[in-house]
Amino acid sequence: MKIILVGGQSIPGAGGVEAYMYNLARTLKSYGNETTLICSDRNANTEIVDEIEIIHNNCPRSNVIAIPLLFFKSIPYIIKHRKEIDIVNFQSILFAFIPGWIALLCGCKVCYTIHSLAEDNHKHGYLFRILIKIVAFISIWLCGKNILTISHSKAQEIKKRYGKTCSVIPCGVNRPVEICNSDILKRFNIKAGYYYLTIGRIDPIKNLDILIDAFNKRNNSKFQLVIAGDFANDYGLSLIECAKSNPNIIFVGRVMGNDKEFLLKNCFVNCLVSSSEGMPISLLEAMAYGKPCIVSDIPAIHEVVQYDWVKWCNARDINSLANQMSVSESNYNATISSGKEMANYIMKNHTWDKIAQRYIDYIIQL
Repeated sequence: MKIILVGGQSIPGAGGVEAYMYNLARTLKSYGNETTLICSDRNANTEIVDEIEIIHNNCPRSNVIAIPLLFFKSIPYIIKHRKEIDIVNFQSILFAFIPGWIALLCGCKVCYTIHSLAEDNHKHGYLFRILIKIVAFISIWLCGKNILTISHSKAQEIKKRYGKTCSVIPCGVNRPVEICNSDILKRFNIKAGYYYLTIGRIDPIKNLDILIDAFNKRNNSKFQLVIAGDFANDYGLSLIECAKSNPNIIFVGRVMGNDKEFLLKNCFVNCLVSSSEGMPISLLEAMAYGKPCIVSDIPAIHEVVQYDWVKWCNARDINSLANQMSVSESNYNATISSGKEMANYIMKNHTWDKIAQRYIDYIIQL
């Protein structure tokens, strides 16, 4: 089959949607399918990565503007290659029904994947979020019935909010790399086994400002906080300003490949303190390495971890988060040995091989 995935920014990238698209495409390719990714970026170009065609379209940085614009920019490609394409999968529903209808008229199968609900992101003003919600309501009904989401909690939320039933295919992870070479710890003077790690999109919904404040509230200079992601935005720059008085808070930028694997492999605790998630790939990746985790108490995380596997916190409560860090540090040996059960669960349920097979089964029956 020829499968087209449309969405995301700067693939391969560090964000959850980008990781989802790239790893799904790579696994589908290994099963003999032809995959093409169409994403937004600062510059327009086409490249081949791991035998996957990635088409970068020039779009604004803002997802709310970039994604609908990207969908419209994908129309000429869909029309041109309509005789070869079996299915087009849009990675959002905002205005996706228009290119979706065109793809259907071209004889292609179409489905839509909802990773998150943009109206939940408080970086947008109140009135703008109301507008997004109206557009989402219209879009989700005009997109038809072939709508996917990445967690049962997100499916329940969509059903409650919009009255729409979605199929669920969760996110996957790659198997942990046994041997990987990277000098990233040396490059940034990071101490193996003594740093908290958070990897992902630098966005207010991730509560990284709270994470920094909680880390600063503790009084233990033995540990470091490593933040990985593209911080070239207003929120990212504000975080750097907030952290500048503490040399133990380290920003390493966007990481991929061996650098990312090495950071995961050698961290003390992985932190995910978002206010909202679809199904957090960064958490699944840390769990696959058997790493202890401090997580926010939200439905999407309860879906993939048992209560006693991780340390829970109130994502907006600095004291709650700082306390869980202190408990982890004071029980260092017990903390670092607490993640084995999580690793077994991830390998059984969330490898990309298993997820890709579920995806293929889904699109065959459309």
